[in-house]
Amino acid sequence: MYTLDPATVELTFTNGFRHLVPSFLAARVRGIDSDGDLLVPLCDRPTPMLRDDHTEYLVPLTPCCRATGKGAECSTGVVCRSCFEEIGGKYGLDGQIIAEVSLMTPVKSESLSALPEVVSVTHVS
Repeated sequence: MYTLDPATVELTFTNGFRHLVPSFLAARVRGIDSDGDLLVPLCDRPTPMLRDDHTEYLVPLTPCCRATGKGAECSTGVVCRSCFEEIGGKYGLDGQIIAEVSLMTPVKSESLSALPEVVSVTHVS
C-alpha cells in the first residue's frame, strides 16, 4: 500500500477534493477523474502526447501504489506497474479530468502524524 513521503504536498482540486502526494509526483498531477483518481500524463517527456482533439493524453494512477497500469494476461487485462496486482481496466485507458489542480500546499513532515494517509472526499487510496 502507498505510504507518505516525508516531502509531501497537499493537492486541492477545483471541486474541493484533496489528495496528499509525494512532492516528486505533485507537479505531474493534472487533475482527478470522476472516481477521484489522480490523472497524470501518459509519459514523462518534454512534449506531451496529445489526443485527436489536441488535449493532453492522461492516465489514472492506481489506488494501490499510485503507479500507472500496464497490460497483462489477466481477467481485466491490466496490472499495477509497481506491485503487479490485477486492477480495473480503466487504469490502462485514457482518463477524463473532472477537476483540475487549483492549489499545491507543502505539508511539514512533523504534521504528517496528525493527517490521514490520503485525504479525499470520494476515494481513499
